[in-house]
Amino acid sequence: MASSWTRIHQELGAPPGTVTFEMIEQATAGIDGERDDLDWKRDLPKKAEAGEWNEFAKDVAAMANARGGLLIYGVRNDRTITGIDPDAVNTEHLYKWLRANTQPFVAGMDMYTRQSADGSVTLLIVDVPASPMAPHFVLGTSAREKQLHAFAVPFRYADHTGWLAEHEIDRAYRERYARQEASDRALERHLEHTREVVLTEGDPMVAWLIVVSRPSRPIPPLVPPPARHEVRYVMDAALGTAGKMLGEFRGPGLMRNALVGSPQVGLRRWVDGNFLQPFRGPHTNNRLLLVEFHHDGTVVYAVDVSRFVIRKDAVPTTSNLTPYVPVECQTVQIGVSEAVALTHEFRLTRRIDSSSDLTAVLVCKPEAHEQGGKFFPGLAPVSDLHGFTETPDNARAPMRILPVGSELPPGADSSVLVECAQALSAGLLNQFGVDSRIA
Repeated sequence: MASSWTRIHQELGAPPGTVTFEMIEQATAGIDGERDDLDWKRDLPKKAEAGEWNEFAKDVAAMANARGGLLIYGVRNDRTITGIDPDAVNTEHLYKWLRANTQPFVAGMDMYTRQSADGSVTLLIVDVPASPMAPHFVLGTSAREKQLHAFAVPFRYADHTGWLAEHEIDRAYRERYARQEASDRALERHLEHTREVVLTEGDPMVAWLIVVSRPSRPIPPLVPPPARHEVRYVMDAALGTAGKMLGEFRGPGLMRNALVGSPQVGLRRWVDGNFLQPFRGPHTNNRLLLVEFHHDGTVVYAVDVSRFVIRKDAVPTTSNLTPYVPVECQTVQIGVSEAVALTHEFRLTRRIDSSSDLTAVLVCKPEAHEQGGKFFPGLAPVSDLHGFTETPDNARAPMRILPVGSELPPGADSSVLVECAQALSAGLLNQFGVDSRIA
């Protein structure tokens, strides 16, 4: 899938979106030279002669081994646009060359042409993602090299392509194996930290929905942290996106009444909501909600999902009046949708083109398991139907809800956002024996 934020967007100050011919024209006039993620090519790729490296495979692997980028064919090194013959573009051959000459295959690459307004000039753009499977190596093409499985690992350095030394290859492999493990640990760490924060104060009979999302590909360390106005824009945009996703639900979303609209600084993050106790002024009486936007692209969303039922004095009980911890089903669905909307808008604003991993869970305080020395019966799902609060027939009351996960692909449209939210809410509510479609 084509990147919505590239070096050309950054250099031109353009908003996220597809690369156009006009943008490339501006870039050739305004960008001095090449970058590690932008390479001008005069001629289309050619099939390698025996014993030579396949230059196309080398260029693609080099960018995939770094942070990704664009290969633009039809532009000379002096940035003069010469164009290419559109009839000579054979993307099927290019993909075959890549599969035959690189290991592992570079997934997620996109190729497309752009034409001038009058159709007289055509350019080929090859969009290479930064690959989580790096290092990618290029195979030798001579008979002897094929027999020995000889290979080399290309890499983009500033404005040129070089080859990794043995110790650099070793480091690249170690980084690949550690990357996913580190990402999983970071997601779990954010989840545990949020669990600790939200359970340190408040009514012990309140259950919380926590949703944490994190880019599957880390943001490069040199990318500046988000500014306050960017975070404010994300929250405003997410309100609109969540509203469209939640069109079938009645009443306003949860964030509208809980977000202050002026995010505060935190530890490598921005924080908003009405959960944390203010230094001056009373604590809010509204539903509690916490939102965090981390510099590494992580989004944390936490909201209590019991307060409405508690206020209505409609907490489910057993025959001996031992209270359950109520979980409002509709609030879970709305909260998950808002968390997905925040993830989507934050990713757009931060120009993050990788997929996002999301984890959602329901938690309550340990004290809730031992109220007044009574046995804690479990978490109870409740639904609000026409103003009446009730627990669905045949619902279960589990002692613990397992975390559920989902993935939000890059470039997700509204239907994909809804599918992601439905998958997460269903994963949580189904553990109560509740069909989320009718919750």
